[in-house]
Amino acid sequence: MLSSDISNLAKISLIGHPAVGKTTILKLLSKKIINRIYLPTQGFDLNTVEFDQYRLKVWDFGGQKAYLNMYLHSYLLGTDIVLVVTDSTKENVVSSKALINIAKKTVENDCPIIAIANKQDLTSADKKRLGVKGVQDLLDVKTYGLTAIDPDERNKLLDIIKIELNKAISRKEVKIS
Repeated sequence: MLSSDISNLAKISLIGHPAVGKTTILKLLSKKIINRIYLPTQGFDLNTVEFDQYRLKVWDFGGQKAYLNMYLHSYLLGTDIVLVVTDSTKENVVSSKALINIAKKTVENDCPIIAIANKQDLTSADKKRLGVKGVQDLLDVKTYGLTAIDPDERNKLLDIIKIELNKAISRKEVKIS
C-alpha cells in the first residue's frame, strides 16, 4: 500500500449494546438499504467507506456481553475514532458509560471517543428517551444526535466523522512532532 493511501486511511469503531443502531449506522455510511429487521451482529462486520480524501474502515462490533467482555479491548486497538452508539433510553445511556470507560482505557488519548444518541426521532413520543443534551450530560463525552434509519442523515454523519477525524489527525501530528 502506498504511504499516501495509508495517510488517508482511518479506522472507525462502532460500539454499543445490542439493538442500538450500530449496524444501521454502518449501512447508512455504506449507502446500503436500511430495513427494520433486527439481526444481531455476530462478532463484527466491516465495510470500507470512501468520502472526500478519506478511506474509512468502519468496524461494527456485536453488542452482546460475550463480545464486549472478551474482544472489545483488542478490536479497539488502532482505532482513529470510537463511536459509542446508544438508543437514547436512560437505561441504555447509563450502561453505555461502562463501554466508554473501556474505550478510554484502551485508546487513552489516541483518538476521540464520541457518543451517537441514536433514535432521536423517538424522543418526542417516548419520554423514556433522552435528547442529545441529556445523553451528553450522562456520558460526559461529546454527543451528536442521529436518526440512523433516515437516509438523509448520511451527510450529517459524514460531517461528524470529518470533524472528529480532523481532530484525531491534529493530535497525531502533534505527537509525531
